Formats: sequence, structure tokens, C-alpha cells
Amino acid sequence: MKKAIAMAAMAMICGGVSAAEVSTYLGGDFGSSTLELNQQSETASSFGATLGYRFNEYLAVELKAQRLSNWSLDGANYRAGALKASVLGILPVSQHAHLFGRIGYGRNTLEASAASSKSSLSRSQLLVGAGLSYQFSPQWCARFELNHQGDQPISYSLGQARATVSQYSLGLNYAI
Repeated sequence: MKKAIAMAAMAMICGGVSAAEVSTYLGGDFGSSTLELNQQSETASSFGATLGYRFNEYLAVELKAQRLSNWSLDGANYRAGALKASVLGILPVSQHAHLFGRIGYGRNTLEASAASSKSSLSRSQLLVGAGLSYQFSPQWCARFELNHQGDQPISYSLGQARATVSQYSLGLNYAI
């Protein structure tokens, strides 16, 4: 029953969409990710790849893989990555510029290593983001985006900590 409702909703969303508005796209982005841990923070570069499908001028879905970064904090080295699936709500500001909001679900991985120990944790959680895109040709779109990757609780011999990863990125998308 749930599948039938989901398919009916998708048909209503997509019904009446012309072929010119529907597009599959590939993208890549580079940016900066910040890790906050134990009231310290460090920023390092990040990169990612995107596969998206735009249903109309107001709605898209995306799958994204990101290497969030490598950091050194509090005597340990950290490495993070994410796999995300999300829905984008798009608001046209002008003929070429669009604001968008992202909500989705991500699988975040955080690895930590110190002198004699190594640990890894993966966690699935809600993700949110917002950005601005500019369509400078029928196939090419530039994008600036801010994302909150979520909070990761970390347990280790000295107690508990919470790692928060946030990111901003600049990317290009190509409509296939």
C-alpha cells in the first residue's frame, strides 16, 4: 500500500512536466569541511561527486558521495566521508539563478587514529543544506552550498565526545 501511495504521489509531482524540464545530471564539487571536537575545530579541503535527477523546476533528487576531509585534533588524526540521498526543493530567483534547500539521509563514516589505537564508526542520520545555483548554459550549472553533515558521538578510553562536521562547497553540474 505504501508503495502504491508513493508511486501515485510521484506521478502527480511529475505529471505535466515537459521533457525540457526533466534532466539527469552529473556533478562534482570542491570545498572545505570543518570538524568540531571537544571545543576545538579544524578546517580542511573536501571533494565529492553527484548524480541527480531534476523532475521539474522546483524538485530534484540526488545521490552524493563525499570525502569530507582529514584533520588532526587533540593528538589524533580523523578522516570522514559520506554517502547521501536527498531531495532538493528549488526556488527560482531569476531566469538563471535558483535558491535550493536540501533534506535527506546520509551514511557518515568517521575514522580516528592515535599513536597506538584506531577506531571507526558509521552512522546514518538526517542531513540538511542550502545553496544557490546559477545556470550559465543549458547543460552547465554552478553551485554554492552549505551543509550540516550531522553530529557523531565518539566513545574512547577517556570518555565521550561529539564530533560535528559542517561543509561548504563550490561545484559544477552537467545535464546529460
